[in-house]
Amino acid sequence: MLNELEVAIFSYNRGKYLKNCIESVVENLPSVKITIFDDHSDDQETIEYLSSLGDSVVVGNDDSDSRHGNLYRNMQLALEQSSKRFLLLLQDDTQVVRRVDEQDMHAIGTIFSDPDIAFLRPQFMKLGDGERNVSLLAASSEVRAYIPKLEFEEGTFGHSYCDVVLCDVPKLKKVAWKFLEGERANQIQAHGIFKYMPFMADSFIFYCPEVPCYRNKKLFLASRIVQNKLQGKLSRFMALSEEENANFIKRDINIWPIAETFLETNNKDVVKPFVYQDYNKSLLLQNIYRLERGVYKVERLLKKDRG
Repeated sequence: MLNELEVAIFSYNRGKYLKNCIESVVENLPSVKITIFDDHSDDQETIEYLSSLGDSVVVGNDDSDSRHGNLYRNMQLALEQSSKRFLLLLQDDTQVVRRVDEQDMHAIGTIFSDPDIAFLRPQFMKLGDGERNVSLLAASSEVRAYIPKLEFEEGTFGHSYCDVVLCDVPKLKKVAWKFLEGERANQIQAHGIFKYMPFMADSFIFYCPEVPCYRNKKLFLASRIVQNKLQGKLSRFMALSEEENANFIKRDINIWPIAETFLETNNKDVVKPFVYQDYNKSLLLQNIYRLERGVYKVERLLKKDRG
């Protein structure tokens, strides 16, 4: 069933992370088609890497003023171009952390056999969300997934959709799905059309820790401070070994797939619990980011008023 899967990766100005993401897909999802949707990167390292990828790169229109750039337009383009049953939507700061085989694809097909499920969350869980997840989700050994307990009640939109997600393409095309601007808007939309989004028990995706974070295609000072200190070093996860992978997928489903439990990084300086925007490494960096972000918002408002 791997031949029923394709991968779309959304990229902007993080060339070494994009390379890491692609290499992880090639290693762990062998022979799966990969398409990169770039949001008009202007970083030279990223441009050079993209140029080496040939026809697998798609560059869409560059006419969005959203804080997310053209991410959701590119996601829509990926869906419209998809010719497979399953479409995995990744961002350049994510990584496939273990080998996926036909047994995994069979489990995915079993979950999607429910006609009201169109989205499946393939990520490991964050340690900080563990207690909340246990209270809101129920382990289902029948489909090897975690199912929301209160899936239709107000306030559980987050269990309907997420931006890094595995999609059932025919179901989305059948309802003429259109990606809206922002994750929350898509959660609300999905909540009104489909049932819940299960969490895969045997996760295979996670977010690289401490990556540079762009807002409105701008890299703020706090991120530049961290990246200058790293001097180009990328923090990534070590792929599970064959033995670790086998033990992971045969574990009791009541052992939740917490990233900090199962994943190790190549960088001993990465903080735990993991943080995903580099400026969240310290309170000082967070405050620098918030200050510059506030100034930037004021400048944009003033510019808009003058226009």
